[in-house]
Amino acid sequence: MEEPPNDRATPLRPTEADSAGRLAAGEVVPPTVRQTLARAPSERYAGLEGENGSATSPTGSMRRALVVALVPGVVGGGLLVLFGSPLAIPEALVAIALGLGVATGLGARRGGGSRVPLRRRKTLAVAVAVVVVFVAELVVWRLALAQGGDLGFADYQLQAFGPVAILQPIAAALAAWAAG
Repeated sequence: MEEPPNDRATPLRPTEADSAGRLAAGEVVPPTVRQTLARAPSERYAGLEGENGSATSPTGSMRRALVVALVPGVVGGGLLVLFGSPLAIPEALVAIALGLGVATGLGARRGGGSRVPLRRRKTLAVAVAVVVVFVAELVVWRLALAQGGDLGFADYQLQAFGPVAILQPIAAALAAWAAG
């Protein structure tokens, strides 16, 4: 039995190429003709450069992560107070807490940059989100006391908001961890 010819090992005959020296459709380039790249494709990622042509340096800091996480946290806390007391719409509080957590997590990620480790950024985002939600709940309770209420903090939260009072910090913490 005769073996078929090995097209990869035999050089092309001049009659197999078209008049411009290119290969015809379906023909195989012999190993002797193949070229290698001047440099490996992965080398383009080795020296990432910024817009000004210099190599990028680590960015961010723990202080900046805290400040950039606090800004959306305070805005979200204000919304929690607004929807929890004057507007009295408890149904929206968990959604606002989720948004607050996501914004806080993204703020911590952006502010921390590449210098703050991932776990520390996420922990910071969760701490900021939970503290802001707790402070907002305290403010809502103090507003209720100012209007003549006489319940303690826990009793007021459970009576006025039910499970929503417990879900707010949980939702904010989970969203901050996921986004951070």
